[in-house]
Amino acid sequence: MVDMWLARQTPEKVIPILLKVIETAKDEYADAVAHGDGIYCVGYCFGGKYAVLLAGEHPSFEGQAAKDEEAGTVKKGPPIKAGAVAHATLVTREDLKAVKAPLTFACVGKSLSRLMAGICTDNPIENDPLFPAEILEEGKKLFASSNIEHEIKIYSDVPHGFAVYGDYDSATIREAQGEAFQQMLNWLKSH
Repeated sequence: MVDMWLARQTPEKVIPILLKVIETAKDEYADAVAHGDGIYCVGYCFGGKYAVLLAGEHPSFEGQAAKDEEAGTVKKGPPIKAGAVAHATLVTREDLKAVKAPLTFACVGKSLSRLMAGICTDNPIENDPLFPAEILEEGKKLFASSNIEHEIKIYSDVPHGFAVYGDYDSATIREAQGEAFQQMLNWLKSH
């Protein structure tokens, strides 16, 4: 059922809704937006892709830029100032190539220190089928080569979806939830 739902929730449907939310936030919270110098975004799982898209320059944003220009509040670049992403879903290379705003990522995988200690012997980044290791690795290279401010933290031995509030029995997952939340909060506060 989730696959069918995801297939219907396309950027063409979701981006206009998000741009409307951003436009409304700019209107209703103009002082806060001005004081914080922009809009910040957090995306978990499905929302992670959209946090990445909002941190980039995307063709869907051209209509918003035209509205901003008419209103005399032209801001070139992405609709958000900075974003935080936890276990994103269906992010593509093209999504990552477009990123211009600072992003932090909380991802699923095995830690390099555990690999080096011989505790786990497989790939240091476990393949999250919804945010594959090869996409994440390419994103790291893209961000480094383009000097995009970013942070990527890999959380060991946790499932996709670990950072979403839930009542997990595992102390490892509960600890990772708290760390990911703090990572994302600190990132947004620092920007």
